[in-house]
Amino acid sequence: MDLHQDARFAGVLSDLDRIARELVDTGRLAAIAGTAGSGVVIEFGMYGEGKEAEPSILINITSQEEFDGDECLLDDFEDYVISRLEVASRDWSQEVTGLLGDDRPIVLLINGEEC
Repeated sequence: MDLHQDARFAGVLSDLDRIARELVDTGRLAAIAGTAGSGVVIEFGMYGEGKEAEPSILINITSQEEFDGDECLLDDFEDYVISRLEVASRDWSQEVTGLLGDDRPIVLLINGEEC
């Protein structure tokens, strides 16, 4: 399923972009990435190898620095994204939420590495 090619998902994509901008604007991303020049993309996608791949919500952070913080910081970051997604999803149609599913794991990636 390609969300970018299906007009039904326009609101979802807009919400994901908005949440990513909030992470930057509030300084939450810089706290995780260690630098203000970092980026973040939130997307619905597949994660895993081959037959093990499963539908997931991917939080992709790119940073020039490696993460050296504690797990509590990561947990708080994920919890914030989850809460923002829950709020946003209340406005998505039943059809869209049905297609996306409601049991997707959250995968946090920093420079391509799972945290």
